[in-house]
Amino acid sequence: MQKLKRLLLAPFTWLAAIVFLIEEAIWDWTAKLMARLGALRLIHAIEQHIAALHPRWALFTFLLPSLILVPAKLIGLHAMAAGHWLIGGTVFILAKIAGMALFSRIFNLTRPALMQIGWFARLYTWVMRYRNRIHAYLDNWPSYQRIKQHIRTLIAAIKVRFKRAV
Repeated sequence: MQKLKRLLLAPFTWLAAIVFLIEEAIWDWTAKLMARLGALRLIHAIEQHIAALHPRWALFTFLLPSLILVPAKLIGLHAMAAGHWLIGGTVFILAKIAGMALFSRIFNLTRPALMQIGWFARLYTWVMRYRNRIHAYLDNWPSYQRIKQHIRTLIAAIKVRFKRAV
């Protein structure tokens, strides 16, 4: 039974590892991009306003990008289901990247206000505990460490090629 459990769990663990690596890479990249945009005077003024919001308005502002981008993701999935893989995939991926960029930046701006909402603070604590457990589990895998290192090497090579091209 233990071997069967391990056999069935392996694909899900690899899937989780891949999802974590992709999500982290997108989160880090978009957070840096959005921080650079925050240096623009108009964006900085908007961000200061967002950071000063009352907790309920901060929650609304935090959820707004998801409400806007979920339909875009659904349109992309619908296009893929209709056989338009390239268009649908592009729409879905762009909506995912834009969503993570907005989500990460707005979350960083509204986190102090959001943590004043009891249920949100409890949910955040639970999610982070669960996320950290998954990371600890994956970080103990030599295969996961090798994949992370290969991805870092690949990203560094892409950056070098991009800088040479520019």
